[in-house]
Amino acid sequence: MTGIRGRAVVRTGLLGGGVGLTVALLLRAVIRQSTVELSNASQFWLLVLLVAGCATGGLALEAVRQLQESNPDPAYRHQRGRGGRHG
Repeated sequence: MTGIRGRAVVRTGLLGGGVGLTVALLLRAVIRQSTVELSNASQFWLLVLLVAGCATGGLALEAVRQLQESNPDPAYRHQRGRGGRHG
């Protein structure tokens, strides 16, 4: 049984953070072009929350994927959504 590969988890977390940053900057550009008035502090915290949330999601997804992969029970290795339903 293998453990969790930390570098892969961190790398996926960083990738998720990058996606969050991209979405946050896109949202910031949309807000600046609209008539909505949002303070700089609110925009900053929106950016922080989006980046942190996406990074946490990336960390969690990769950790769960690795745990499923290393579990000896074949039910955990079953890929749902690929090839139909199997009972």
